[in-house]
Amino acid sequence: MSELIKLYDGAGRTITEFHPNFRERLLEFGYNDTPERRGRAKPLAQSGAETWARQRDRLKSTSDAREAAEFDWIGGVIERLTLYVCGKIHCKSNSGNDQIDQAYDNYYHNWCGDERAEDGTTMCDLSGRHRHLKQVQMAYSGFMVDGDHALLEIAPQFSPTGGYCLQSIESDRIGSPNDTITDENYIGGFSIDKATGRITSARIFRRTQTGQYTDQQEVPMDSMIHVFDPSRPDEYRGRTKLVRCLNDLRDIREWVEAEKIAGKTQSQYAVGLTTKDPFNNNGPAGWSGQTTTGTPTQDALWGKVMKFGEGESMAMLSPSARPSGAFMAFIQTLIRKMSVSLGISYGLLWDIAILGGANTRVEIQSDLRKIEYWQQNIIENIILRRVRNKVIAQGIAMKALPPSPGWRICAFNFGRHLTADLGHEAEADLQLASAGVLEIESVISKHTGKSASEVFASNAAVANAAIGKAAEHGQPVEVFAKGLYPDITAQRAAFLQSQAPPPPPPDPLSIQVLGDKGLKPLVDIMEKVGDGTMDRESAINAVMKIYDISRADASKVIPEEPDEEQLNRDAGLTPEGKHAPVAAGPKTSSSSSSSKSKAVSTSRK
Repeated sequence: MSELIKLYDGAGRTITEFHPNFRERLLEFGYNDTPERRGRAKPLAQSGAETWARQRDRLKSTSDAREAAEFDWIGGVIERLTLYVCGKIHCKSNSGNDQIDQAYDNYYHNWCGDERAEDGTTMCDLSGRHRHLKQVQMAYSGFMVDGDHALLEIAPQFSPTGGYCLQSIESDRIGSPNDTITDENYIGGFSIDKATGRITSARIFRRTQTGQYTDQQEVPMDSMIHVFDPSRPDEYRGRTKLVRCLNDLRDIREWVEAEKIAGKTQSQYAVGLTTKDPFNNNGPAGWSGQTTTGTPTQDALWGKVMKFGEGESMAMLSPSARPSGAFMAFIQTLIRKMSVSLGISYGLLWDIAILGGANTRVEIQSDLRKIEYWQQNIIENIILRRVRNKVIAQGIAMKALPPSPGWRICAFNFGRHLTADLGHEAEADLQLASAGVLEIESVISKHTGKSASEVFASNAAVANAAIGKAAEHGQPVEVFAKGLYPDITAQRAAFLQSQAPPPPPPDPLSIQVLGDKGLKPLVDIMEKVGDGTMDRESAINAVMKIYDISRADASKVIPEEPDEEQLNRDAGLTPEGKHAPVAAGPKTSSSSSSSKSKAVSTSRK
């Protein structure tokens, strides 16, 4: 770091000091070395999305943005945005089978590095250092600062883990900054198909510690995830999202530095001494000492009355008034300009304390839309879905996971949404969900970062645990969790009763259904069938018509037709229907026998 340059007076006293490059740095704004030309429009032919000049400016703006993000306050803003956009990512499979979904999620999250290997490495990173969540966060940060980022997909045969993994590539390694290639079909490290405009391959370099770009490799685009968000259809390389802010960032940094130097310089002087003879070194005007560099000094004497000679006076210097209110107001104007350039609110970028009332909800909703745009179009659609599907496909191919027709279906949650008033917004969302205006799935995801099925399963498990503890201690749940479950005992009893199997329906021909009068026609029909005056088929049809029942139910109550030979035997006749010879004996015996036959016949009836 260069030392400050000092200016001295005739007596060797320091007048002021400044940085040797201060004047030069104040003139170096943006990428034009002649500030007076800034703002002039270029010819239309030179304003294309991928001109040689724009490629040069892209590299320079990336370098400036990296320096600003590393050393200036804008780096903290990028970290905050990274936290809001992809601070937390959770994947939930929705194949339709809970067990298969759980197997898919466990396999994917294990690959993501939620549980590291015994040696501390992860399966998702070629170097074994980072979790997949960290890879995504670095990709987003690189996309914001550099303009784009790359993730190379490493096939299992080239992976140290023997499985699919990723390698993070910073933007300056996609094509070398030292490239001198002038081929029209080569743009910033990408080889372009002239006929279709498709990228056929990317040239990836290794950057050494001395800043050399070596070991170039041609990587096909089906093995590379290019994270960028073009603003023009002809763009192949992304520009830093800070490109509109870099001039203002440099102005603020240099202006604040100048104000700090001025304030510190003024604060070093407490008293000003005037005299007719500046070279008089006697009496009150004499110096009591000097610094190690020879600058004269005068000790301050507390509680002493000093007498001055003719023409001598001493004035107390007022405290420094820098930075002024106008300076602070203009700095805020520049930061507001930067917030518009980044597409986020001033409160989120700089000072959230100024938000209040309806303005808060408007700005938060604006920020939320921007955050959701990055989540859906950059993080999910470009990175997460492609990677997750390849991981699950690998598991199915290796027979570590069961196949399923819906193996691609899943949902990604990014944690709780940014809200201005959590209580008010949650209550409003629940009312809209109850009215059917909002999907309950979206409300749950917004406030918990989880899917509805996960929340329901967790709540049910907690309720069952409470019921189990209540049974264990012989107390109702309301005793120790009244606020959480005010009437769970009654609700559970009603639920268990509703789940009990229903009683069998009563017999449509039972006395409970028909009553005494309704049963008489059935008895008459059964008697007629019993004594053979009505055949069974006719009896079934009659019962079906009278009682309006099915043939199967009617057949159950109509007995089979009696055997004619059995009827003759019961009547005391021969099988041919003739009277059998009666043996001699008391008449009472015959009478008794006839009565028994009639009794048997009646019972059959």
